[in-house]
Amino acid sequence: MLDLRPNCECCDRDLPSDSQDARICSFECTFCVSCAEQTLHGKCPNCGGELLRRPIRPAEKLVRSPATTVRTLKKGGCAAFIGLLALGLAACDEPAGARPVKAGSGTPGGISGGFEVVYRGASTRFQADARTCPSPGLVLIRPENDAFTYRLGGRILIETTIIGDGTLAGQGQDYTITGTATAEKIEGDVQNGQCAYHFRAIRKH
Repeated sequence: MLDLRPNCECCDRDLPSDSQDARICSFECTFCVSCAEQTLHGKCPNCGGELLRRPIRPAEKLVRSPATTVRTLKKGGCAAFIGLLALGLAACDEPAGARPVKAGSGTPGGISGGFEVVYRGASTRFQADARTCPSPGLVLIRPENDAFTYRLGGRILIETTIIGDGTLAGQGQDYTITGTATAEKIEGDVQNGQCAYHFRAIRKH
């Protein structure tokens, strides 16, 4: 079921559940029509998927299945997304053997050589004390300026920072991330007290 997120992740424009101007990808990243068409050119900057008009839930169904009130906004707003597109991070369908763009480390004392843009791997779940715990799955990480957004279960977004000594510090939607990062591997744990996951992603050349 769609969350029906209340705002554009790019410009923070309000997008109520009955808005005709909401655009979403298959993971429900949400944008207004202006940002989706003019800034992002119809492609989600998080997964590279197509942005389409969000369906409207009938008013009577909203009584039992209301829209979420949790707002999601990309740090840096539209400018951050434009930067992602300029680096070519929006494309998920990279040609086989293509070398990802490199994003250098901006943290003093950061990991030598910076980070390759694309790290791919998987997560495993080692704690599930609630039926609502998302399923583990594939992991795609695209660091930029010593930071990245970790996506859990398609709906949970955790903003994570790579500290100068290579440790991870992330928090979002009641989850925390701890772990380590090198130029070759990003690995860590994601947990909220009821659900816990371990992930490992390897740099792809």
